[in-house]
Amino acid sequence: MVYADLHTHSTASDGHLAPRDLVREAKNAKLGVLALTDHDTVAGITEAQAAAAEVGLVFVPGVECTVHHKGHGIHLLGYGFDPTDAALTRHFDRYATARIERAQAIVEKLQSVCRLDITWADVQRHVPAGDGVVARPHIAAALQESGAVESVGTAFDAYLGDNKPAYVPLPEVEAAWMIDQIHEAGGITAVAHPGHWLPGRVLRGLIDAGLDALECVHPSHDASLEAYYRNRAHANSLHVTGGSDFHGPLHATARGVGHTGLSRRAWERMAAACT
Repeated sequence: MVYADLHTHSTASDGHLAPRDLVREAKNAKLGVLALTDHDTVAGITEAQAAAAEVGLVFVPGVECTVHHKGHGIHLLGYGFDPTDAALTRHFDRYATARIERAQAIVEKLQSVCRLDITWADVQRHVPAGDGVVARPHIAAALQESGAVESVGTAFDAYLGDNKPAYVPLPEVEAAWMIDQIHEAGGITAVAHPGHWLPGRVLRGLIDAGLDALECVHPSHDASLEAYYRNRAHANSLHVTGGSDFHGPLHATARGVGHTGLSRRAWERMAAACT
């Protein structure tokens, strides 16, 4: 039985539920622990933390950072850090601006290269008001609304995915630097959903940089892949983490909060490191 879901998203990034509503879903799913890990932002943590305290749910401040190691793109999870840390706050503020600039560049390519009838205002309607970051799913939703594509998945397959006609990369942030920043803010780090694409040399480099954990348990990992990463974690004295990667009921691969995650015993092995 899943007790801790340590990978979820809210409207502060590209999720479909407000932080407070996400906590309510977690409580209804009878979870004991929830981490909010929005993309490159901590904007939803205060609301989620307050809501978790109201319902008696253990809450772990988290984030999912877009980073690179020697040119290889990685998603790095951070847990248990101080979300008000000045250095982290500056980084996420700068990165939010970079995301807006990137999204605007994508819209320009959709117009000029792909000849699609879409505007920046169309995208903005899909970005939650407040501190939410702008991400490709918001652009995909605008494309779907315009009738240019049938689904968000089709938008990525045809236009927005890596190396597709409207793709624009985000600025590269060095993984080792990000690991250091999260450590200095009192947290720990994990590679998110390493899947089949994480080369051994990259994992070794991240471990040398101070990586603390591997997300072994994830909806994209079958039993054999989960076992492989559990073995890698054990061999390198890394913690094992896991979660549903929940974005909301409207997501193309929607599964409920707590569908995937850690048992109570597994959480207890990790708890001291990230709370």
